[in-house]
Amino acid sequence: MPLTLRWTSSTSLPVESGVLRPDRMCGCSPSDVSVMPARVGREAVAIGDLFRIEGDGSDGHLVLEGDLSHVRGIGEGMASGRLTVRGDAGPRLGAGMSGGSIELTGSASSWVGAEMSGGLIRILGSAGDALGSALPGSRKGMRDGMILVDGAVGRDAGLAMRRGLIAVGGASGDGLGRGMIAGSIFAFGPVGLLAGAGMKRGTLALFDPGPGFEPSPTFAQAGAFRFPFLALYLKELRTRGFPASPGLEGGRFERYNGDRLEGGRGEILFPAAG
Repeated sequence: MPLTLRWTSSTSLPVESGVLRPDRMCGCSPSDVSVMPARVGREAVAIGDLFRIEGDGSDGHLVLEGDLSHVRGIGEGMASGRLTVRGDAGPRLGAGMSGGSIELTGSASSWVGAEMSGGLIRILGSAGDALGSALPGSRKGMRDGMILVDGAVGRDAGLAMRRGLIAVGGASGDGLGRGMIAGSIFAFGPVGLLAGAGMKRGTLALFDPGPGFEPSPTFAQAGAFRFPFLALYLKELRTRGFPASPGLEGGRFERYNGDRLEGGRGEILFPAAG
């Protein structure tokens, strides 16, 4: 059976552990996992002080259950395996991951998938600020991989994104795709201010950006077109269970190129009127 860790602690202090990832735990016995290190606030503890542990994860599957909103860095840096989180997660879920997959059935805090370079993160709820973004002091955000969020996301999703795909089913906060270097962001709900501001390259496809949406004045209108590549992306999203409504790919989309202050090689697409 999957290695399963069920949260038993009642602490409200921040919890940190670099081992809450399948490539560090799977294949270990419950007794081995129980003595792995963690921190609660400034205090060193063992994983067994925080979770009830069952299974061995010989299939490469790690399951975490409970309210983990105080637990930081779940799946951070993971390179392989499958991680399922049943409950809410704290900051840095999957940050820096290079492979494997994470599925979260709750909602996540900030910095989900920050600077990830591969793998898949699927969130069935919402996510906080800085999804797939650059960490403070860094010049590049998400390098590759895929992040799918069924619900809403906070500010600066895709900040300085370099490669990969982000899809957001709900509303997006201010600064979506701000400073993008390349990559693709598909947003299916309303977006906040400064979408694509400072982007160098890449695609920001906004399927329902909200009434009266207009790109920044530093973007230049290029006309309205049909984009066959959207059908390929949307088909892939649907095969992964992402809630992309049928028929979105069939219409014409306004194309704006920008940010002209950064060379103007990026694009914002959104449905053409009529």
